[in-house]
Amino acid sequence: MRVHLRFNHDLADKVKESNYHYIEEMKEHQAGLDVVLRVRQLDELLQWVLGWGAGVIVLEPESFRNKIREEARKISERY
Repeated sequence: MRVHLRFNHDLADKVKESNYHYIEEMKEHQAGLDVVLRVRQLDELLQWVLGWGAGVIVLEPESFRNKIREEARKISERY
C-alpha cells in the first residue's frame, strides 16, 4: 500500500536522517518534505506517523488519514 505524507520544513532533516526502511521517495519543495512510503498494512506506520505530531500530514490514502484522525481523537479525549 502506498502512503503519501507531507512534513513541515523544520522536520525535513530529521525525517531524512531517520532512514526509515519503508521510505521509497522524498521530495523537498515550498510546502515541506513529501515522503512516499510503501507498506503491507497501514498499522505498520501508525505509531511512526503519530510520533511526528502536528508536523506531518497524511495526504493519502484517505483511509489512513481517517485512522490518524481517530487515534488523535482518542488521545485528545484522554487529556
